[in-house]
Amino acid sequence: MAWLDDVLSLCNNNTRMCNALVLSVVVVSFLQLLKHVLLTPSRLPLPPGPRNLPVVGSAHRLVNTLAHRVLRDLADVHGPLMHLRVGQVPVVVVTSKELARDILKTHDANFATRPKLVAGGIVAYDWTDILFSPSGDYWRKLRRLCIQEILSAKRILSFEHIREDEVRMLADEIRAVGPSVAVDLSARLHRITNTIVSRAAFGNKRSNAADFLVAIKQSVIMASGFYVPDLFPRFSVLLCWLTGMRRTLHGIRDTIDSILEEIISEKEEAKQQQDNNLVDVLLSLKDKGDFGFPITRDTIKAIVLVTTFYSLFSSYLYMHVYISLMYNPYQDIFAGGSGTSANAMEWAMSELMMNPRVMNKVQAEIRDAFHGKQSIGEADLRARDLKYLKLVMKETLRLHPPAPLLVPRESIDACEINGYMIPAKARVIVNSWAISRDPRYWEDAEEFKPERFAEGGIDFYGSNYEYTQFGSGRRMCPGYNYGLASMELTLAQLLHSFDWSMPDGATEVDMTEAPGLGVRRKTPLLLCAAPYVASHIYA
Repeated sequence: MAWLDDVLSLCNNNTRMCNALVLSVVVVSFLQLLKHVLLTPSRLPLPPGPRNLPVVGSAHRLVNTLAHRVLRDLADVHGPLMHLRVGQVPVVVVTSKELARDILKTHDANFATRPKLVAGGIVAYDWTDILFSPSGDYWRKLRRLCIQEILSAKRILSFEHIREDEVRMLADEIRAVGPSVAVDLSARLHRITNTIVSRAAFGNKRSNAADFLVAIKQSVIMASGFYVPDLFPRFSVLLCWLTGMRRTLHGIRDTIDSILEEIISEKEEAKQQQDNNLVDVLLSLKDKGDFGFPITRDTIKAIVLVTTFYSLFSSYLYMHVYISLMYNPYQDIFAGGSGTSANAMEWAMSELMMNPRVMNKVQAEIRDAFHGKQSIGEADLRARDLKYLKLVMKETLRLHPPAPLLVPRESIDACEINGYMIPAKARVIVNSWAISRDPRYWEDAEEFKPERFAEGGIDFYGSNYEYTQFGSGRRMCPGYNYGLASMELTLAQLLHSFDWSMPDGATEVDMTEAPGLGVRRKTPLLLCAAPYVASHIYA
């Protein structure tokens, strides 16, 4: 019966092996469970924040307010990493350069996507533009195309004649008004921005350009991410129907699409494309191909659309639309503005009027550099580096950033930041305005001191997290130089050609901000402009 003993021995051995295997599985499973319980971000606390109300969360705190200031004040209480619930959406607000670095650099890949908003799917051709497109292979290829072909330094340079023409006409218009009549500088700066954008996009002035720009502004308002259906994504379909949002967006899309279709058809029928506007450039790229994805008519429309966004909104759509716009989505369209590129020039002139020392210094630099010239061109600016004017521009953008709150990013996965759990699909907002005025990073933070940038080391490239005026990381503005080019030329011409003063009866400039797109002035900037020693300069 030896064979039976062998069988029993084998069974005993197998039993021991099975027991060992089962024990190993149990131990490993327990360790994995322990690791999950103790170490995964889901067990970490959420960042602190204010108490949320049922249904609306913290939305009530942002109604009819300047959200960047409200969020700064809340961060003073709850800390630089703060969690709010706005409707059904978890929102994380960052208010320090150290945590901004964590979001925009250390964990950039996890925060490199955008929330899929209702407006992006309808107006932006199913999220095929560079702004609304989610992170992925298509977005990377599209971004490379835009950087190399659309938003490159060479392309910006190709539009310099447009900027020079419009700035020259602006100076002529102001000169014709006379020194004793106040000029509405706000209206003129917004108008010149609109004209430069439409000429660069389409190649000439068009009768329907105003309709196109108004439609874009409407879509920007509804693409803020703070519109009701976007705040309650579980009920988005129902809320779109109740609010009429989808119907309104389709109307905006139809307006934009018909204008772009008309322009593209005209360009295609023309015998020769001139490559002097964005539509011509994109049509020529469509024929080339070889970009890793097909350039269709809708792709062209989406790129023109978002490039116009960039140009209007300081070269990048760093828009922020406040919660109050949920209740009146059109209040900001005609009330002030064409975008933060014009806003930045308004604020620069406002700050200079409030700081005569800086005004005298920057005018002296410009007038010494271009002594005897009537008009300044961009070639002149390249030949004579106006260092102090550039410092004035930097300081203006520090105090009045193009987007007080950077465009929301969305977390792809849950992750840990500073000991707190950031849930997946949370919208993460960097309060650039608050960081730019934080006394921990800036001496005399509330004062207008261009000299603070004189030593260099702080630039627009996104590597200084106390100065993220155009963002940082994968989603940084790819074409901020569009807005800076217009800003430098316009300010140089206005400061060179005119001595500026307050209208009769005014003693100081009203520096109050108004809710809306970007950080704009609450009241128009009215100034008197006296030609500077006309008989000497305009020889």
